[in-house]
Amino acid sequence: MEKKSAPDSTKKISKKLHHTDCGVYIHIPFCRRRCIYCDFYTEGVVRADWPRLVSGLLAEFASRRGEIRGAQRFSLYIGGGTPSLVPVAELQRLVDGVRSMVREECGDVDFVETTIEVNPDDVTAEKADAWQQMGIDRVSMGVQTMDNAELRMLGRRHTAEQAEEAFALLRPRFADISLDLIFGLPGTSMQQLDATVSRFIALHPEHISAYSLMYEERTALTHLRDAGRVEEYPEEGSVDMFRRVSQRLAEAGYDRYEISNYALPGYESVHNSSYWQGVRYVGLGPSAHSYDGASLRRGNVASVGEYLRGVESDGVYWEEEHLSATDRREERIMTALRRREGMDLQRFAADFGEGEKEKLLRAAAAHLRHGSLELNGDSLRLTDDGVMISDDVISDLF
Repeated sequence: MEKKSAPDSTKKISKKLHHTDCGVYIHIPFCRRRCIYCDFYTEGVVRADWPRLVSGLLAEFASRRGEIRGAQRFSLYIGGGTPSLVPVAELQRLVDGVRSMVREECGDVDFVETTIEVNPDDVTAEKADAWQQMGIDRVSMGVQTMDNAELRMLGRRHTAEQAEEAFALLRPRFADISLDLIFGLPGTSMQQLDATVSRFIALHPEHISAYSLMYEERTALTHLRDAGRVEEYPEEGSVDMFRRVSQRLAEAGYDRYEISNYALPGYESVHNSSYWQGVRYVGLGPSAHSYDGASLRRGNVASVGEYLRGVESDGVYWEEEHLSATDRREERIMTALRRREGMDLQRFAADFGEGEKEKLLRAAAAHLRHGSLELNGDSLRLTDDGVMISDDVISDLF
């Protein structure tokens, strides 16, 4: 397979300034090994029937393609699980099939961004060539930390050195690479975090997602904490680490455009931004979720077997939720305030009424006085201090 040169960076930035008006998310539900903090729906890869899964995903999209009608700018995001485990031929069939159906339904459309999530130890030159050839133009790699002891503790399959080697393979082929970072790990130190951030910055990815380690229900990490085998990092220490990450990345030229996401100018994730902007999206696969951009949500069953049996028999394998006006208003507050631009108060009033806007501003008054929120023209947004207590601020506005 002939390798193409990486896309021109300036052209890519210009293209990504456009927002999508429809997203397609595909959930690949298989992993080699579950990380101890993960609460996403996944199963062991030994159970994967890749041809059947891909056929099921395409069948689901074929039955739902009317939901994308009228859209002209698309983002495609292949997440999981571990999409980098999908055999190249099946991934090619999946990507080609989705794009073909989009064009049949909507005509000459623009695929603004196509992302695949990968694990470092799955990246090879052959796979990277194939991903690029099939039109994938953005890679999101789960690195988490550059400390090998921390990687072992988290249950990751790679080392820091493998992550750097994988990045070196991706770099000539992709002009848009995102790395995931987790801070606030048990027993960690600010010095360890600084070392990880320095190695991230040295790689110079276009995008970095940085998250505080969460103790979700029913995860191995939470069981270890509850059994006294690991000690949760103090909340105040996690806030200090968040400040340090934000400061270091800002100094390196990264803008925080959403609470947990940082990008070089022009490289914000188009697909993820669509979630926070209320754009419609279609979620394909077991446990995937969808939104019609107005008031209807759909969630697929979190079971590969039930999902495939439902798809293959034209049965029901999902649940629907109709959002009330209160649901939609609270969701707007939550998603808008996560973004750097904050809440557009004129749009909020147009969608929910002038009275609701005034109610929102009354609820925000105390946070405006205390400096956790600020008004900039018609935009209500979190300050840097407000970002640190964003959950509390947002819940007060509901």
